[in-house]
Amino acid sequence: MSGQAGNIQGKVDERGNIFEGPRLREYPMPPLRGTEFTELIATTARKLGWHPFPGPAAINSQGFDDRPGCMYHGFCSRGGCPINAKNSTAVSTIPKAVATGRLKVVTLATTTNVVVDEKSGRVSGVIYVKGSQEFFQPADVVLLAGYTYENVRLLLLSKSKVFPSGLSNNGGQVGKHYFSHNTASTVTALFPFDINNWYGLPAQGVAVDNWADDNFDHSELDFIGGGNLWVYSDRRPIGAASMTTFGKAPRWGSAWKSFTKLNADRWNLAYIQKTTLPYDDNYLDLDPTVKDSLGFPVCRITADFKDNERKVGAFMQEKMAQLFLEAGAIAVEKGPPGTMGPFTHAYGGTRMGDNRETNVVDRWGFSHEVPNLGVLGASVMGTSGAHNPTLTAQALAWRAAEHLTKNWKSIASG
Repeated sequence: MSGQAGNIQGKVDERGNIFEGPRLREYPMPPLRGTEFTELIATTARKLGWHPFPGPAAINSQGFDDRPGCMYHGFCSRGGCPINAKNSTAVSTIPKAVATGRLKVVTLATTTNVVVDEKSGRVSGVIYVKGSQEFFQPADVVLLAGYTYENVRLLLLSKSKVFPSGLSNNGGQVGKHYFSHNTASTVTALFPFDINNWYGLPAQGVAVDNWADDNFDHSELDFIGGGNLWVYSDRRPIGAASMTTFGKAPRWGSAWKSFTKLNADRWNLAYIQKTTLPYDDNYLDLDPTVKDSLGFPVCRITADFKDNERKVGAFMQEKMAQLFLEAGAIAVEKGPPGTMGPFTHAYGGTRMGDNRETNVVDRWGFSHEVPNLGVLGASVMGTSGAHNPTLTAQALAWRAAEHLTKNWKSIASG
């Protein structure tokens, strides 16, 4: 991780996020460098009395752990990194685990069923398909880490006499309380000068947490939660072909071409991550008609944002528009609230909690109904908060693994 701590053991540092919980030490690496534009936004935020900070990133800002620092060429957006400066389990933890000789990775395979012993009600392994062959992998403990949609789908596909509605679903909670991050309410700004948006990367930017979660007074407001303002570069010239004209030119023809040519590097779209609450009628299930290439039902989403999310979105758009205009923007355009669909920030469906009647897994990530079945990832999370889920998902995975190793005998053998 690279970043700038804002609270080390209770000592606040204005260079970082002053709203964060106290941490024991500084980040392993300094933050990614800013750009002239993100520095303008940070300076403007301070003038408004806000508290900007460089966003933490799972990207090397310098050489670390035998991997180089970021080159800032920006081709990592929605993809891998050609020099492995971008952290992922594929370049960090998995190679180290394989090197121990105690991990075998089966690639190009699809798990289709988690098998249950009908006498004990415990999982005994998984069935997976590789090529045209089906295999059974026995296991004392099964951990699902297939992302929110596939975690839910695999549990629902794994029907048996013990669990006729799907594995760990006798309480009817698998798939319930699904949600994705409320990021649809965007703000786009037009500036009267070039801002050098080109390249960079999505994690290279400046954040403001003054209105994230419970960091501000809600007494005069009619919603719960808040959002994180995030301004970054990461643009490609081709992106100008789809830019808004802010009502200053038509969306086609010679006037559009002239507007785009002049303003291709003068616009910026802010990324605002906002709280999404869980609702019982937002859920995932198996599609009754659509199937995958193996003939199994795909995951179906039935969900939408509700009034609370729309109110949070409108509130955060006002703050973002204020910041852009104060920084010199000559026009801003607010995007529609949008709807809840598939997203890289997907949560819920195997919710974590102490009450087995309303949650699928316990506080450690292990099934209330199947003690040797664990679920990892954001599918166990109960709310989104105003930040990316990745680091929380990783922290929960480490926590579940630590719990498993300390309690192996009772979990693995009952």
